[in-house]
Amino acid sequence: MTSRLLAYRPEMELPEAPGVLSLQHEDELALAAQLLELQAPSQFDTFLARQLRATAAGQQVRGTPLEGPLRQLLGKVVAPLLPLHGGSPQALKRRAARIFGMELEGLSPEDKEFELARQVVHLIDAVNTALAQDGGAGARAPRAGVETALSQVARSVAPGLLRQAAQASGRDGGRWRREGGHIVVLDC
Repeated sequence: MTSRLLAYRPEMELPEAPGVLSLQHEDELALAAQLLELQAPSQFDTFLARQLRATAAGQQVRGTPLEGPLRQLLGKVVAPLLPLHGGSPQALKRRAARIFGMELEGLSPEDKEFELARQVVHLIDAVNTALAQDGGAGARAPRAGVETALSQVARSVAPGLLRQAAQASGRDGGRWRREGGHIVVLDC
């Protein structure tokens, strides 16, 4: 290899919304460690409040009509991924890895748990940032605004969450075929 290739260090510029800062790496690690220390499902709401205080985006959401629906929806979506609700740790890790699209092979069990906790913290932060960037447009219909922000963020951060939601709403989708002048619905 030539020395020019080895010396190449491109500068990366990532677009950021003015006034909305996401978590710093150290804060993300600290919150992930705190998430792993939770002992009961009731402590998850306290953790969410702590994360809302941790960033500028969370502070913009805190105290608005969006905060209540945000805590409820994240508690409903994220809390079952944590070992607080029982279930085998391996099954929880596999499910969480599918949701976040992660490959955890080769990591120790502790590293797997930590990486999943980091992804959960990242998901929560990304939803907070999306709501803060929305500029309060979701305040008119807070639950719908939070659901929209979560689905937009899930496309990139947790794609398996959308697949899971689509499978849960079995009535909205399905398979069918046409037989002559009739439509036959399958798997209902």
